[in-house]
Amino acid sequence: MNDTKAVDISGIRFSSTVFPTAEDQALWDSLTPEQRLAIVVRDEEEGFRSGVAKACSAQEILAEVLAERRK
Repeated sequence: MNDTKAVDISGIRFSSTVFPTAEDQALWDSLTPEQRLAIVVRDEEEGFRSGVAKACSAQEILAEVLAERRK
């Protein structure tokens, strides 16, 4: 397995978080397998470092998402 830390992905960010936009899909398709793996590793590590999610109900999550959409 390649060392993902040696792959420069510093300028690669996606705008979507769940379902990719057409632009994000095109960006992903343009990446090398090494870049893709490095991005997956980077994003997983960011998730682990972000800590435990707050405890809340599905209704609270939905209300928060809907409030964000209205902004």
